[in-house]
Amino acid sequence: MSTHTTPRTVVAGSDNKAQPERAITHPTRLNELESSPDRVTWSLFVRAALLVIGIWSASALGLYFFASDFSRSGTFGDSFGVLNTLFSGLAFAGIIVSIKMQNDEMREQRKELQKQKKNALLYHRERMFLLLMDEFKKSRERRYTVVDVRMVINDCLGYNAAINTDDSSPVASLLNEVESVLSGAQIETPLLQTFSRRVFRHELCEVFIKTFHQAAESVKKFDQASRGEYYDIVCNSMSDPEEALLFLCFVARCGVHTPQNPQALKLRESFDEIKDKLV
Repeated sequence: MSTHTTPRTVVAGSDNKAQPERAITHPTRLNELESSPDRVTWSLFVRAALLVIGIWSASALGLYFFASDFSRSGTFGDSFGVLNTLFSGLAFAGIIVSIKMQNDEMREQRKELQKQKKNALLYHRERMFLLLMDEFKKSRERRYTVVDVRMVINDCLGYNAAINTDDSSPVASLLNEVESVLSGAQIETPLLQTFSRRVFRHELCEVFIKTFHQAAESVKKFDQASRGEYYDIVCNSMSDPEEALLFLCFVARCGVHTPQNPQALKLRESFDEIKDKLV
């Protein structure tokens, strides 16, 4: 007993042809959609032109076939001068409306250009701020500790802890001068003046303070409402001892005017927290 199976014939040509057809017709449909507004505009223009030509031709033929006395027809035509004035006024009003629409469109374009310019300027400022923050983070190999800040103060005031084994470190005297300056009780500050002359050239502080100053100055270029957020980013990238060191630099430079500086006030919190650890 034999079974006869009819082999299934797969028509591959139909599917292979259908896909290229869809691939070919798809761009054509896109081109038709893109060109459809132009076609509509030209078709309206042609229709309007044909309508005007048809009305003009009909009026000319009407005058030729039905006007027996052209002198009377001329007088009759002059009676439509009021309509001519009306249409001229409407045309003039249309020109005024079109000018107003163009002015509104130009005003919107100017607003859009100003918005784009503002966004581009903000992008440029944020990019420069991020670059300065990257340089600021690279200005030291690690975050400074209380020991590092104490060493900087001793170096700037000429105190060598390895040689001087007694408790004559000038750190406590410097901190007392800082407190006296902030309270307005002391004007002469010999230790702060010495510290100010040397700290900006110290090997640990020269690049660190310079890059911080650049980052802080870039914050001032932002809007008043967002300056605090960007300055918080700068402060969050530092340790408390580093902020205390920068506050000492502010006091050494600004003196009694330090409390009037909003940037210095943010750093004072860290200074108050670790000043007892510096002694």
